[in-house]
Amino acid sequence: MKFRLLQNVLTGIMLLVGAVVYSQTTVSGQVITDEGPVPGVNVIVKGTTTGAATDFDGNYTIENVPSDAVLEFSFIGYVTQSVPVNGRSRIDVSLASDSQALEEVVVIGYGTVKKSDATGAVEAIGAEDFTTSN
Repeated sequence: MKFRLLQNVLTGIMLLVGAVVYSQTTVSGQVITDEGPVPGVNVIVKGTTTGAATDFDGNYTIENVPSDAVLEFSFIGYVTQSVPVNGRSRIDVSLASDSQALEEVVVIGYGTVKKSDATGAVEAIGAEDFTTSN
């Protein structure tokens, strides 16, 4: 009788532990910067191909995310962030600007290219070039 009761209790505990370890949930949140919400941010479950992109308001939703997963948030011109899920269903992220990466890209009339790969004449202009003096 005692053995049967102990067996049932241990089976219940093992099922509960297994459910917690292998549980998957839907994770959602919002990605913002100093200027506000950011559309088009890539949100990927690290080590998988599961992910989503943020909508116009910076919101995202990813289904079937393991509770021990890590989410990677990346967007051109911003520092990539890795955030552990830790069983949470809502994760909001604030991206920091990566000014060093922006200095290495040259915008041309029909696309972008690294400054080192550009051929021909290249001119750098800044905000002071756009201001006019009266």
